[in-house]
Amino acid sequence: MQKGSLIICAILYMKKMLILLVVFMWIGLISVAQKLPETDSLPFNTDSLEKEVDAFLSMLDSLRAPKSYWQVGIGVSNSQFSVSNMALNAQQTSNRVTLTPSISYNDKSGFSLAYTNYYLIGGGQSGIMQHGITPGYDFSKKKAFDFGVYYTRFIGNNNFESNTSPYNNDLYSYAEYNKWEVKPSVAVGYSTGKFTETSKTDSFIVLNRPFPRPDTTIRFSIYDTLNIRLRDVSVTASFRHKFTFNGKKQSVYYTLTPSFLVFFAANSYDVEYKSVSVLSPRTELFLQNRPFLRDQVLKLFHERFPNLNQSRNFLNSTGFAMQSLGLSIDAAGYFGKFYVSPRLYMDYYLLSSENKFRAIFSLQAGFMF
Repeated sequence: MQKGSLIICAILYMKKMLILLVVFMWIGLISVAQKLPETDSLPFNTDSLEKEVDAFLSMLDSLRAPKSYWQVGIGVSNSQFSVSNMALNAQQTSNRVTLTPSISYNDKSGFSLAYTNYYLIGGGQSGIMQHGITPGYDFSKKKAFDFGVYYTRFIGNNNFESNTSPYNNDLYSYAEYNKWEVKPSVAVGYSTGKFTETSKTDSFIVLNRPFPRPDTTIRFSIYDTLNIRLRDVSVTASFRHKFTFNGKKQSVYYTLTPSFLVFFAANSYDVEYKSVSVLSPRTELFLQNRPFLRDQVLKLFHERFPNLNQSRNFLNSTGFAMQSLGLSIDAAGYFGKFYVSPRLYMDYYLLSSENKFRAIFSLQAGFMF
């Protein structure tokens, strides 16, 4: 068994050295044949070559499979609606900044699982705003198309309702054609959510009573409740090109990826409105043993507030249409196992709106192991 293992290792090593020799000879022939150097050429990186040789050998030897790895990072951003879908992030109106520590596991099969924490900072209120759990799958086997699908479950904090994502479930999938320099892609998103908003108004009415009995003041509160359900379908067509720049060291390189995006979407809002009157504890105690007076109070309520203690439903939806244009600029620097990735996204809303332009930024840093 040991002799056979040594022979197999020797054969794999000879294959690798042979491929390296052929590649270096090919590069040497090209460099001799060219009279003038290319102005946009990049310095040759032997580390990248080693990776390509390993990828080629993996096709010959099933034992040499892609590796699984962990990724730990922290970021800062002003987007909270979606992890992947920029069409949703462009809808938000809040500009609050959040810290986003995250941890993910990426399996060699293509499956991944990520956890992201959103910590709100500034604005007089800070704290953990929401959590996001994202399982996903990416397929990239050097074929003509790459595709992937992600699902994010958001768990919000009730103390930060005005800033958390209104979407509880976010499903996102994409397909990209990677045989061209400028890669076209199509992404489809489906998101649902529900949340409740409640407001309280203190008021009173004066019950006129016959002389000599004094008028009676009835104090009460009105609670207005909105139960809102959201459904959002989006289709994103995009084109991107990645520029890669090698660093002075073999393990250092940089990328710059500009993308142009066109968003199509259909939105649906189902709103249930409830208005409930609640008497103050002192008034409840006062009317407890006065049924006749209580009936008078309820009658007066119905006369002055005919829609009180009732519920009404409103359904608002928009047809599927082009909604916005976007430009995304993604950059990244890789230093061995460490990385830094800034991103700027600019969106122009095509439909009628007061705020047509929106900018979203993020900065991520972390390491892989």
